Amino acid sequence: MIEENDMEVFGLNRNLTRIYKAILQSKGLSPAQLEKATGINRTNIYPLAQQLVENKLVNLDFVGSKRRYTARDPEIIKEMAIKRLETIEKYMPELKALYGSGSIKPKISYYEGDMAAHVVFDELTNVKGDNYCYFGSLSAQLALENLDSSGKYIKKRLKRGISTRSIRTKAADEVEHYRDSKKYLREIRYFPQKMPDDMPDIYIYDNSLAVLATHMEQYALIIDSPELSKMVRAIFEIVWKVSLKTDQKPED
Repeated sequence: MIEENDMEVFGLNRNLTRIYKAILQSKGLSPAQLEKATGINRTNIYPLAQQLVENKLVNLDFVGSKRRYTARDPEIIKEMAIKRLETIEKYMPELKALYGSGSIKPKISYYEGDMAAHVVFDELTNVKGDNYCYFGSLSAQLALENLDSSGKYIKKRLKRGISTRSIRTKAADEVEHYRDSKKYLREIRYFPQKMPDDMPDIYIYDNSLAVLATHMEQYALIIDSPELSKMVRAIFEIVWKVSLKTDQKPED
């Protein structure tokens, strides 16, 4: 049974719902009959019923000089909802472009100790998009190996279909489970020159960056900044083009 509050989703408050239901149950009602059926004062009936007319839920006819309200087929509600959704879809790209286009400040979060890696890997398995990329080292891969012995982060990433691209130090592939693999939606290249194995990882995802140091300093720095993320992603793409594939060796 439809309650008065149930119709709020269609923009109808309690009094509008009472009037609309009374009209639906009849073959047509005058303002006086609506007052009797709903208990709403007739002076309020006129503007409320007019709202139903403007919302195309009710028709207004005149029998002589007397008003008479009749209901339209309730299917009109469904048709109106579809049209509204089509309008929303039409303007959504523009609305998204406007969202966050004003002056905003980046959000910076800092974490220390063992929880730092957990926070980063949680972020990466909950990205809004379907991929992320990163500059990687051996120390961070070993940290993930220790934290994720059951493979829960990898399983969650694969379940969501999130693919990764990484530019790594060659030593990072000493961790067998994290090598280049189509099965694991993972594509790897190596820095064209030898890099320190204990450098922090830098992850680029959505509109954010995550810096993860797991060797000695053990911290994570997460920066939500579309501009910075865009710049670092552009650097990643440049380095990716000159990086070595897995069957090549870095220079000494």
